[in-house]
Amino acid sequence: MTTFSVIIPVYNASTYIEQSLNSVFDQSYQDFEVIVIDDGSTDDTAEQVHRFSDRATLRYVHQSNAGPAAARNTGMKMAAGQFIAFLDGDDLWHPQKLAAHLSRLQNSPRMGMSFNWFEVLYGYPDGKRLQPWFFPPTQSTLRWADFLERNWTGTSSTVVVRAECLKDRCGFDPRFRTGEDYHLWLEIAKAGWEIGFIPEILTVYRKRPSSLTVNYLQIALDELYIMEESARGCEPNARTILEFAIMRRKVDVAWAYFKTGQKELAWQALQRGYRAVPQFMAERILRKWLHRPLTP
Repeated sequence: MTTFSVIIPVYNASTYIEQSLNSVFDQSYQDFEVIVIDDGSTDDTAEQVHRFSDRATLRYVHQSNAGPAAARNTGMKMAAGQFIAFLDGDDLWHPQKLAAHLSRLQNSPRMGMSFNWFEVLYGYPDGKRLQPWFFPPTQSTLRWADFLERNWTGTSSTVVVRAECLKDRCGFDPRFRTGEDYHLWLEIAKAGWEIGFIPEILTVYRKRPSSLTVNYLQIALDELYIMEESARGCEPNARTILEFAIMRRKVDVAWAYFKTGQKELAWQALQRGYRAVPQFMAERILRKWLHRPLTP
């Protein structure tokens, strides 16, 4: 059985996909297959991927554009690995990435997924390297309540999932254009699986020029919906932390509405989440300080 299935969804990533694939094939641990799902690219992404056609472990599939959730789901249906590793088509891995995750997961049968720390790269090819916008978790093993606080993974390119814990799930929910990965991580943790954290920087999360204009309102609304969906059927002893997590997302929605000039909707959202305002303000200040360029 193959140890890792590496799922790479791509959409118009011809400028970046060669570097991303090289970062996979340069891994110190080599027992893996690579599945590239082209989600309806209109550039020469296919030609760039086919340059690696001599790699027996590489498979390429083109599908009509359906979003990153559907693309990853296609890849998972094809996967034969014991563990499934995700890499977006413009991100990069450090050579020890897979080896570190194998060490973390193989002796912990109740660990459903693991993720590593990362750095952020703006632009291409010589963009700024920044620290993440939040501190890493202080614990090495996290659970559902921890992930209600935030999506600690930062990007799906930091994550490796045990294939076994996906057997009873439909994968990523295609209803979401953003937050589909966070939704799945919460579902895995809610089912009782542990989540392991590797504090090493093993992923480079690239912010492409096209991603600098992000729809923050859609992100905030998706995360709020995810929180509200998590509330269904949750244990009574988790109700308090979940209710506060929902209020926290309502403040995010209020802020996003305010920034887009929808002040009445902003006020309505703020009235439902006002108790989380102090935490929101503290996080915004900390985010500005943290998300600064790394020293060379």
